[in-house]
Amino acid sequence: MAEVSPADTPMNVRRVAIVCESTSCLPPELVQRYHIGIIPIPFVFDSQTFLDGVDMTPTEFYARLATSHTPPKTSPSSPGAYLEAWKTAAQSAHAVVLVTVDSKISTLQRSALFAQELAREALPDTPIAIVDSLSAGMGQGFVALAAARAAQDGGTLDDVVAAADRVRQRVRMIVTLDTLEYLARTSRIPQVAAFVGGLLSIKPVVEMSGGDIRLLARVRTRRRSIEELFACMQKAIPADARVYVAVQHASAPEEAAALEERVRGAFNCAELFTTEFTPVMGGYCGPGLLGAAFYPE
Repeated sequence: MAEVSPADTPMNVRRVAIVCESTSCLPPELVQRYHIGIIPIPFVFDSQTFLDGVDMTPTEFYARLATSHTPPKTSPSSPGAYLEAWKTAAQSAHAVVLVTVDSKISTLQRSALFAQELAREALPDTPIAIVDSLSAGMGQGFVALAAARAAQDGGTLDDVVAAADRVRQRVRMIVTLDTLEYLARTSRIPQVAAFVGGLLSIKPVVEMSGGDIRLLARVRTRRRSIEELFACMQKAIPADARVYVAVQHASAPEEAAALEERVRGAFNCAELFTTEFTPVMGGYCGPGLLGAAFYPE
């Protein structure tokens, strides 16, 4: 199908709209600024079903998590949820780009791909591109932001997908977990679950990039794990690079604030902010997760 030229595009209609899942942990102000559609992922907690980022705040979630004996379980969004999000996006755009969580750690993309088949009939005049972010949290969020910024600049569908691809190849997320208890319960991420075993007292430092998850360090104290986290960031970020950074945490706001301040002083940040892990993400990692997603300009 021929792409719409800028001259043919009404002022109130965008060329490309961006949609992603709540696993991206994007701050609400950025979601609003760039008109990003968010698909809330369902999760079941104590026999009740909730929508991520809609029915329960992170503060409420982590308080409940601390007293619950049953870990929450995610329930993949239905293809219909993706299709409805695309229908909404198509009301104000000629094409849609979906940025998904890494397909290696989640089955969400299966629903998205099935929805894409349904969209051929339901939205026959709306091209829909699916981009696997190869990440999660703000690793996924930065890929979605890159796409949204290219779309805001008037980019074509190909331009927007290319912008997302450039960032997904460079973005890295490094985190430390305060406890391995929740990963041990779920064992949903084989690369991490493989080294859990009986090491529940270990504070691991883990990197996620390019669709791979790697153990960078194993230490026994929280202070040391945060030092290792920052040292890994220093090794990964070129000294003269402008860098985009999102500090992330799960019920650890004071440590996140301290890490943001440290990052601000150590790196030349083109963008820097802090965001909290949503319940779906926090349910796997547990309270106390601290880290950052980043990529050089």
